Amino acid sequence: MDIFQNGMMVSALVAHFQLAPAITMPIGGFLCTNFGWPSVYYWHGIASFVLFAFFILAYRNSPSKHPFVSDIELNKIALGKDVVTKSEQRQVPYAKILKTYAVWAVWIAAVGNFTCVNLMFLYSPTFLHAVLGFHVHHTGITAAFPPLLQFAIKIACGVASDKIRNVNESTKLKVFNSLAFFGSAACLMALALTDPQYRLLSFGFLAVSIGFLGLTTGGFFKSGPLIARHYASFVTGNVSLGMTLTMILVPFGVSILAPDNSAEQWKRVFFVTAVILVTTNVFFVVFGSATICSWAISQSAVQSQTNSTRFSINTKVLPVENRNSNTERPAAN
Repeated sequence: MDIFQNGMMVSALVAHFQLAPAITMPIGGFLCTNFGWPSVYYWHGIASFVLFAFFILAYRNSPSKHPFVSDIELNKIALGKDVVTKSEQRQVPYAKILKTYAVWAVWIAAVGNFTCVNLMFLYSPTFLHAVLGFHVHHTGITAAFPPLLQFAIKIACGVASDKIRNVNESTKLKVFNSLAFFGSAACLMALALTDPQYRLLSFGFLAVSIGFLGLTTGGFFKSGPLIARHYASFVTGNVSLGMTLTMILVPFGVSILAPDNSAEQWKRVFFVTAVILVTTNVFFVVFGSATICSWAISQSAVQSQTNSTRFSINTKVLPVENRNSNTERPAAN
């Protein structure tokens, strides 16, 4: 991944969070209505096997080992990156990573993001059917629109984030993340205050609240690889852990706040989610960063900087008096 195309590549990498439910929800609704629930499980099992087989055939651990990566593309991928030794890759500084506020800012922002994302992906069909009165068959198709909107915004945001070069990178991360979290929180509060009889308006707030979170590819998603570089696998891996934890915890929260799936109970769910988004974003704005951490700087980069410093010292222009003393004086007449 070219260091100057970080946003675009991160967008493509994390877009599956939205693309998968956008595909499975309408198909699941169709299969459930016409063939019953077992057909949904058979479909997902077959699809998972096919995708896993494709991954096994296509994946390589390094772009240099991939048959479809040309030398020109390989040079572009390596542009702006440091050479990292195998010993550096093996010796992950876990203690230093866990003591870094910028890393925790990424993880906490991930918790806020996935609390909202998992709430919508797990329960938007329930809300659309039980509160807004959509038919089960239409629920699957309707619920696919918000993740599709977020998917499109994610890709566009990643490209835009890379193209904007006249703004400090850390500032850029915080602006994108704030637009995503505050925008989503505002839509959730508007949804909570909207009468369920206005179904299209309520659905609009629901869809836009998810769409706003597509801007996170220019925020905390992009921050992880920038601050951790060759240790990004540990930092971004725990972003996925945040997704898994919220996937487990969100159902408990919904069962407590909205046990009967009434409109009044769902208001509480949306308000609590909005508060979580605002709180986690404030933490990211305070501690988030795009600057590479000291523990992520490779030895080759340190050595290169040292050599550059020595070279600049050795090539300094001598003072005028020294230059005159070293030059041959003209012979006296």
